[in-house]
Amino acid sequence: MSSEDRRGLLIFAVGGAILIALAAFIFTVVNAPEKDYDRVTLCNEHTPRYAHQLLIIDVSDALSAHQEHFLRTHISEMLQSARVNDRFSIFVLDEKYNGLSDPVVDLCKPSSADDVNMLTSNRVFVERLYQDRFAEPLDRAIAAVVASGEQKRSPIFEALSDIAALRRIDQRAEDIRLIIVSDMIQNSRAGSVFRAGPEAIDGLPPIDLRRARTRVFWLDREKYKRYQTTDLVSSWEDYLASVSRFEQIERVRN
Repeated sequence: MSSEDRRGLLIFAVGGAILIALAAFIFTVVNAPEKDYDRVTLCNEHTPRYAHQLLIIDVSDALSAHQEHFLRTHISEMLQSARVNDRFSIFVLDEKYNGLSDPVVDLCKPSSADDVNMLTSNRVFVERLYQDRFAEPLDRAIAAVVASGEQKRSPIFEALSDIAALRRIDQRAEDIRLIIVSDMIQNSRAGSVFRAGPEAIDGLPPIDLRRARTRVFWLDREKYKRYQTTDLVSSWEDYLASVSRFEQIERVRN
């Protein structure tokens, strides 16, 4: 075999090896675990999920302008600090079902253009997915919630009970954060603060939310000032501490 033949054979072999390596690289990128996500929820069951953020928003009374701004700001901060594949579920108190609504939104945070490698991902596609399928639907859902009409009943306990009974907590998430946005005026068949005051909370049955770190954004209502007492705050603190990993109640002015 001549030197030219050997050179040609070497070039062919090197070219073949490069093509095989390139094919293997493309196969690895296309089939990477981070690309195997649900097209509806954007949740990826093959990569870690650090946190599941559950928000229960009380729409039994309209939010004031300040409370609406506070809620939007808080959710925006949650999104910014969240990791890729963290899950967000937003519910409202639903008097139709006397408890928890179906999820208003239930999505996992996808990668944004800043999170991906420009050599292996289409940054324009990734950013469009993030905006069109996650950021904008979440913003529309929040707008729909804060614009909801008033309800006669406020089934706070029932909504919390449904979180446990309907298995709304993501079992794959390491950290469960349950946020209740409400005036905390329980008013349903299980108990009514209007009728019994703080004792309505003291008599609520136990439920299992032990995995959840629970926080309350307490919406001050001028018309309910005589019911939103320090005793009611204490009753809710005691109850939530008995059924979950209670953190704090933060008052949000009207």
